[in-house]
Amino acid sequence: MSEHSIVLLGGPDSGKTNYMSRLWLALNSKKAELVASRNPTDIKYVEGGAEHILGGAFAPRSDTNSLPDDLTLDIPVRLASDPEGKEVLISVPDVSGELWKEAIERGDVTREWMEALQQASGALLFVRVLSAANVTPLDWVNAAEYLSWAGEGAPKDEQGEEVLVPTQVALCEMLRFLDETLLRVGGRPPKVAVLITAWDLVDGHRRPRGPNVYLKEEYPLFAGRLADCTSLDVRTFGVSVVGGDFEDPEFTAKFQEGDIDDMGYVEVKDPEKRSLKIHDVTLPVAWVVGSLFDDE
Repeated sequence: MSEHSIVLLGGPDSGKTNYMSRLWLALNSKKAELVASRNPTDIKYVEGGAEHILGGAFAPRSDTNSLPDDLTLDIPVRLASDPEGKEVLISVPDVSGELWKEAIERGDVTREWMEALQQASGALLFVRVLSAANVTPLDWVNAAEYLSWAGEGAPKDEQGEEVLVPTQVALCEMLRFLDETLLRVGGRPPKVAVLITAWDLVDGHRRPRGPNVYLKEEYPLFAGRLADCTSLDVRTFGVSVVGGDFEDPEFTAKFQEGDIDDMGYVEVKDPEKRSLKIHDVTLPVAWVVGSLFDDE
């Protein structure tokens, strides 16, 4: 069995916990592109979130005070198309969004997190649609000031109030961390999947245009950085873990009457730029780790 690590990065309320919980349900169902070949040794982290989802509610945001410092989820997986084939151990160290936020504000990460990044073969980078924690995109008049900022602690305005780092600047900084640290397995550029979570909340007329267009409109600075990045293999996915919003009573009733395996989807563009809606939430992870199944 080969052991490979992928890291999850995202700010507060970016959808990591709910995605990992839904991912475990999909892997364990044996019906997705990736399947869990056996149970991980410790799945309390995702089991708790899975219970919320199965009960018709999203998992609460991770409490940084209640999580162990070395929380890592190890999931052995195989391709569903090759049940007797190679097994890859996906080791996912979790760092809460709040702690990533603090790291971005300081301009660096701790030694332990840096080691986790340096041992990783790929990554999932999260941003959530309509999250209250998203900081609106920069206006271009002030962009240079933010981009040139580096120092200890968050910057202050003239009144001494903390100036929040815009989400797209934070995403660019997290991408920089990944570019500088991820392993180049077999000399290939590491794969980074950008997951736009709560994709079902995107306006109906915008959703068919796909996740790349959404990033260009909402986070133009980050979208431009992705377009210019040649040292990483990046693909963007729109992800809805259950296919709707549990705050909608009509959807919740429909969900509770249905089958979880039929709920949730990933939207991505095919090589012909057509929008594809695929009911398999393992797809982003399968894309990141797919080439690892071929390595000796």
